[in-house]
Amino acid sequence: MRLRKKIKTIIFFNLFLLTGLFLTSCDNDEALIGLQEEDQILVRLISANKMSKPSKTNISSLISSSGLDFPLSQMKYDVQIWEITYETLYKGSNIVTSGMAYIPLGDREKFSYLLFAHGTIAANDEAPSKLSMVDIQTFLYAAMASTGLITVVPDLIGFGSSKEIMHPYYVEETSALVVIDGLRAIRELLKQEEINSDGELYLSGYSGGGYVTMATHKYIEEYDLEYFDLKASFPAAGGYDMKGVRDFFFDQEVYETPYFMAYIAESYRTYYDIDTALAQQIFNEPYAQRIINIFDGLSDGSQINSQLNDTVAVLIAPGFLSKPDNEKYSEISQLFEQNSLLDWIPEIPMYLYHGDADITVPYQNTVDTYDVFLASGSPPEIIKLTTFEGADHYTGFVPYLESFMDTIMKLEGK
Repeated sequence: MRLRKKIKTIIFFNLFLLTGLFLTSCDNDEALIGLQEEDQILVRLISANKMSKPSKTNISSLISSSGLDFPLSQMKYDVQIWEITYETLYKGSNIVTSGMAYIPLGDREKFSYLLFAHGTIAANDEAPSKLSMVDIQTFLYAAMASTGLITVVPDLIGFGSSKEIMHPYYVEETSALVVIDGLRAIRELLKQEEINSDGELYLSGYSGGGYVTMATHKYIEEYDLEYFDLKASFPAAGGYDMKGVRDFFFDQEVYETPYFMAYIAESYRTYYDIDTALAQQIFNEPYAQRIINIFDGLSDGSQINSQLNDTVAVLIAPGFLSKPDNEKYSEISQLFEQNSLLDWIPEIPMYLYHGDADITVPYQNTVDTYDVFLASGSPPEIIKLTTFEGADHYTGFVPYLESFMDTIMKLEGK
């Protein structure tokens, strides 16, 4: 079951009784911004489209009714929601992608940025820019922004304006760049709207978005990001050691979400131009042929799972299952290692989160990542791990939201 549906089941059963409060206005005027050289960087923003503008009162009412433990006293701002398109790099070429911005409106002199990377999705209609203004996730992002955080939610490549491209799932370089360029685009929108920011930045994301968050943090520390000051990141329930994720999957007799592994394999085949015949040798038929066409942007994770097999030995070819690092599969094996996020030493605070009952993206993967960072020289005051006892991949999401927002409020001095 998709994460969004799980959230609805857990805490939002009665939420939509109140969604009439949420839509207070909608302005579809579109502002087109041409690409130009400004402030010595390439302006990335292409278009910005005003959407809904929920009030702080309505946002607080929805949060209070949901039972979510968010900082109600800090929700001091109305929020203008924007849909944006912007340029980013994909395989060395500029493409147009999209996302959403939730911008607080008020008298505060300067606002900080919060980047939120969404969890794993496969269908285009699950992308942030495709969500309705009464969707649960839309209201959650508005709640984050209402505390005084410019909340940026990219679609990520493969969705929204870039839906014709196969999503580069768990590909480090493009996962970071699409976020970096989205932040640059929002900075240009703020300048246009004469909204001030202090440039301080927080990164967050869950599941696949946890990986995107850590990849972006790593990029910023290695290459810097002009005009932004990364204060902390909050990656949760991601697979940061890709070989570790693969080996965990291979150790299972039954794995409930086989589309995750198929997604990674097809993503790597497409992004790195791997020979189709080689890629097909890691799966048994009929799944090997099926996987090439199943990620069509129309089918969601549940639908893709139904076309695969959750018995690992039935899905995965015996040679790859028994010897995945064999020379025959060396090209694929190297990509798992290349896209792991263990080869650096974080120096800016990172708060890791994971439920210890997670068998979808293994909890041990986060523990191992945490241990590697400490062993590499990151001090414990920089790298922190929060474990949600008894939480699986789905039930860990709500405590993550509550915990990282509480931490940001403290870091912001609120």
